[in-house]
Amino acid sequence: MSNPYLPLDERRQVSFKLTERDVEILKAVNRYRYMRTSQVWHLIFPENTTNQAAARRLKYLYHNGFLGRVQPLIQPGHGSGEMAYYLDKAGQDLLRDHDEDVFQYGKSGQVKRAFLQHALDLSEFRLCLETALQGHEIVELHRFTCDFEVKGHTDRAVGNRRYKLYHEVIHPLTRERFVVYPDGLIILKGKGKYEQFQKLYFLEIDRGTEGLSRIRDKVIGYNLYLREVVYKKFGEFDDFKVLLQTSSSKRAQNIRRCLTDQEGTDFVWITSVEQVNRDSILTSPIWQNHRQEAKALLKG
Repeated sequence: MSNPYLPLDERRQVSFKLTERDVEILKAVNRYRYMRTSQVWHLIFPENTTNQAAARRLKYLYHNGFLGRVQPLIQPGHGSGEMAYYLDKAGQDLLRDHDEDVFQYGKSGQVKRAFLQHALDLSEFRLCLETALQGHEIVELHRFTCDFEVKGHTDRAVGNRRYKLYHEVIHPLTRERFVVYPDGLIILKGKGKYEQFQKLYFLEIDRGTEGLSRIRDKVIGYNLYLREVVYKKFGEFDDFKVLLQTSSSKRAQNIRRCLTDQEGTDFVWITSVEQVNRDSILTSPIWQNHRQEAKALLKG
């Protein structure tokens, strides 16, 4: 039976001098939790035409204990086999010395394949959004909060209820409980004379492993969440949208079809992972609701 975890620890002594860009890498990995070499390249070394500089600095940081790394499962047509890096103890200590908040993720080096692939998909979406908004004249990314980085409401909270993004809603007729627990929360805000502009999004990364009935239950939960205006705890928003990125166009079509007869689902916007990149994520109509109406996060 194969090992469900993917640890990779073969450090050797490598001398190097820590640079300011190395610290930026550590901050990014702390924020993202897991990052591939190419993701670090595009975020931290955007001026470079190859990933060589990023790979070299990651190697130095890994061998000196600032980063750990794991090997994602390699499957043809399902992503890259690049190393995935996470913040290790020396990196955590260094960021604390720089007065940075360090997220406690648990045993990041002992991670199940499915969880790692999901986390890397989340990192890729975040990277596309952050890079698309770099230098934007009107809109900025005010907040991107992932499910794994939020802290508890109280010290006494246990289980899933310790997370800010976790909320249970009760159907008023059936008394059935539904859970709202997105993979991420996104707030976009306007700059300057557009400062009154703000939008709230909840992000769901679907890898095609859940049944469609589970997707329907999630949408029912979000619908109740919207009706009870629970989302107001994140700010004075008129409403919110659920961005559901799934694994393929066929899967996206199946999800839209299963939501066709479900009341109040226009706020769920669906796309497939191959449609999302830094050029399309903001202004291209890559999202569709269950009526197949094309939507974009921002007007052009």
